[in-house]
Amino acid sequence: MKRVLTTLTLLCTLFVLHAQDCVFQFEGKNLDNGATVTIYAEEDPLFGWLICDTNPSNDPNGLFLLNKTSKELSCSATISIQSNTLSNTIAGDDTQWCMGTDCMPIKTATKSKDFKLPANAKIMTKFETSPTKDGEMLTKLEVRTGGKTYTVNIRFVNGQDHVAELTTAAVHVVEYYTLDGRKVNEQPHGVSLVKLSNGQVRKVIKR
Repeated sequence: MKRVLTTLTLLCTLFVLHAQDCVFQFEGKNLDNGATVTIYAEEDPLFGWLICDTNPSNDPNGLFLLNKTSKELSCSATISIQSNTLSNTIAGDDTQWCMGTDCMPIKTATKSKDFKLPANAKIMTKFETSPTKDGEMLTKLEVRTGGKTYTVNIRFVNGQDHVAELTTAAVHVVEYYTLDGRKVNEQPHGVSLVKLSNGQVRKVIKR
């Protein structure tokens, strides 16, 4: 009986040690630690230029970090650009990172910030850049708190491969449209809309 109690105590201790205090969320769903979020370049509705943005117009279904505990957490976050072929510079043009409402420009490959995460609350982890050519940017966002590290990888994509990456064996393009709503037989150059067989409509770019 004593051995059973000892085993149960050990299991409970291990569960507590491995329990997650935080979790990244995207499109309203919890992400596995280390998951990758892919964002495709779209035309900014206000300014008209191309942009990759995890939280366009501060979208409530964008990328967030949730505190699952009933206590305030002291956190340290680091964003690291692993590679970038969207522009000719390390971080690209007009690249910024926000933790909540605190936004800062990113000009180097790595940027860090300390912040407080209130109990049972979530904070927007916005990251955006304006691509100047076809390619992709791979970025890692790490948040450390209480001796644990929570990671999400962000992949920005711009180029002709958008439609190919949107489709699978089960999901395929059924119609192409221009931005003014005209149906066309094939994908036009520039920014256009594609309707997928699952009912989704996505904005894509063809150079």
